[in-house]
Amino acid sequence: MEDLIPPLPCDFVHQIEQDFPQEVATLLSALDHTEPVVSLRLNIRKCARYKASPSLAYPSTPIPWCQEGYRLEGRPFFAHDPLWHAGMYYVQEAASMALAQLAPLIPKRPIEVLDLCAAPGGKSTLLLNILSENSTLVANEPIPKRAQILRENLMKWGYPNTIVTNNYPDQLAATAAKFDMIVVDAPCSGEGLFRKTPEARLEWSLQSVNECALRQREILDAAWTMLRPGGMLVYCTCTFNRHEDEEQVEYLLREYNASLIAAITPPEEWHWIEGKGGVGWHFLPGMTMGEGFYFVAFYKPQEGDNSSSPPPSKAVKKKAGRRETSGISFSDIDRRWFLCEEGDEREAGKFVTSPIAPELIQWIPPQLLPKYQELASSQAIRILSAGVSVGESKGKEIVPSPLLPYSQLCNISAFPTIALEREQALAYLAGETLASHPSTPKGFCLVCYEGIPLGFVKNIGSRYNNLYPKPYRLRNLPQ
Repeated sequence: MEDLIPPLPCDFVHQIEQDFPQEVATLLSALDHTEPVVSLRLNIRKCARYKASPSLAYPSTPIPWCQEGYRLEGRPFFAHDPLWHAGMYYVQEAASMALAQLAPLIPKRPIEVLDLCAAPGGKSTLLLNILSENSTLVANEPIPKRAQILRENLMKWGYPNTIVTNNYPDQLAATAAKFDMIVVDAPCSGEGLFRKTPEARLEWSLQSVNECALRQREILDAAWTMLRPGGMLVYCTCTFNRHEDEEQVEYLLREYNASLIAAITPPEEWHWIEGKGGVGWHFLPGMTMGEGFYFVAFYKPQEGDNSSSPPPSKAVKKKAGRRETSGISFSDIDRRWFLCEEGDEREAGKFVTSPIAPELIQWIPPQLLPKYQELASSQAIRILSAGVSVGESKGKEIVPSPLLPYSQLCNISAFPTIALEREQALAYLAGETLASHPSTPKGFCLVCYEGIPLGFVKNIGSRYNNLYPKPYRLRNLPQ
């Protein structure tokens, strides 16, 4: 089998010999002769709500730097696990879970966070695990297809104070939006994919490294513009080379007088490899659990700290405008559908129609509303989703949104529930019609697997019409 794997590029090998003279033999051997690590991270809020721990279904060991992370002994076919579809856990590379170690450095108060290059959503869902309650997250992805995957993953994660946008960094930087914390998981040459996806070796070149380094610098310029003074910027890649890692750190230190955060001191048994000059941490296959990762964190100096002024954004500012919001009042929605009682402060939120699907009604929580209105005021910003997807307008009727069951604010007791066995649950996720039971009330019913909601059906008496969203449907059932 190893004979079918493309050889490591000669320039890459030479680069590793220069950058990691002590680790080179172990790293290169691991890339060619060992299997990639498979790991998952639990959705702690959903697990607490439904009293579930999906990791227990698989033989696993804890990941030491992330208490919700588990390394699996093999690779299950996750698409055939209903709990994966329900957003109970996220399949994430073990090394990138190291960002959980930033938790003690994040303010305990609600803050505004931007994940600038967020797809497919691993770091966004991790941030939602460690941020304080009522913090807001804007998860952005410039590539449209990847942005849709990001939207699905975050909708299923179910955290209400989340906005998903589809813009290039300089477009966001051209607005007035500011954030307390920004994560830049920069597009890179993908050296961390060499074991998991050997075909990536064929796409790697020194030219691609240099091109990535230039693009990373432009993204960092945009990120620094949007970071509030005193805020935290986290930079990470899935590469090993200094051009995309340590040299980007040197750029931020030199051009912006960034303040390096050196508060993370991992135990020796974790085998994190310190970056050159003591900046950042490398994760190297064969030594560190994971496929390859580098991360480093900075503070932005407070005003008056002689920090350099960021360069002007290259984005062309478009004429600002206002998005029309729906005239739907709170009474138009069955308040029992989600956990927002009369008199609750959550009523200070606002109903809006989705800019990408006018029939879809979203509820923007009060904590999220200022950031949503700030972004929505610019016609240049494409918002894919925000807050809680509550209902859909169909003629004169408002029906519960098929995305509502994923939200942590979905009130599952408001609907009749149908318990499904695993085979039935997978059939539902594949979009199949299910046979009805005579005791089930007619109308909208919530289907659940192990007590965890998967979505809606509409019982019309003779059958259950499947309302699971078509783009999310399972393509192949187990044989």
